[in-house]
Amino acid sequence: MSVLHKRIRFGHLRLNGVPVEVRYGDLLVAQDESAELLDWEVVVATADRLELPMSAYDVHIETAELRQLWGPGLLVRSDGRAHVFRGGGTLDGFDAEELQ
Repeated sequence: MSVLHKRIRFGHLRLNGVPVEVRYGDLLVAQDESAELLDWEVVVATADRLELPMSAYDVHIETAELRQLWGPGLLVRSDGRAHVFRGGGTLDGFDAEELQ
C-alpha cells in the first residue's frame, strides 16, 4: 500500500477571516491509495504568540505564487507559536492529481 503526498509552503494565513503573521508555514496533503478522501494538515509558526482555543477554524492559506487553498481545520496542537490544524473536510484549491 502506498501513500501519495505533497508539501506546499505558504507565507499568508487567515483563520476565520483574520490575517495571521506567519514565520513559516507548510500545508501537508496525503492520500492513501485505498482512500477516497485527502488527508491534510497545516503546520504553522506564527510571528506573534497566539493563544488559540482548541476548536474548528476556517483555514485559508496563500502561497508566494498567490495560490489560494482553504478548508475547515481543527486546531489539534499549539504552544502559542507553533500550531497544527488537521483538515476536517474538503481542501478547496487542491487537486488530487498534484500528489506524487
